[in-house]
Amino acid sequence: MKKSNEKVTVEVNASVEKVWKIIGAVDGVDKWFAPVIQSCRVEGNKRICGTEAGELIENIEKVDHASRIFQYAIPEQNMIPVKNIFGTMKVYDLGKGKSSVEWSALLMWKKTKRHKPKRCSGGLGPWELMELKS
Repeated sequence: MKKSNEKVTVEVNASVEKVWKIIGAVDGVDKWFAPVIQSCRVEGNKRICGTEAGELIENIEKVDHASRIFQYAIPEQNMIPVKNIFGTMKVYDLGKGKSSVEWSALLMWKKTKRHKPKRCSGGLGPWELMELKS
């Protein structure tokens, strides 16, 4: 397995309060990352997201409303060839009704036959996904 640190920053034409209200609510990921995430619910410290590939279970590690930081861990999933994902989302105020969202993650890549990058546009902007081809 190969370890990888990934980071994506997206500028959003909305206030920091409006963006954090969605991300900080934790259970609204289906509102901004559709169609990848089709449903979302929170049970205790778990976020359960419905996807085409089945349920994605995330451990909620930290929700810091003062600093606008959300952290989660995904030990296993079957959408892309990675495991042990530890992700952090930070929302920054850019002023004048604009903000930015920084997503960073530590990933452990599994060995696969091959994969093809696919561009996906969610409600916050472009995000890189991996589409598996067997």
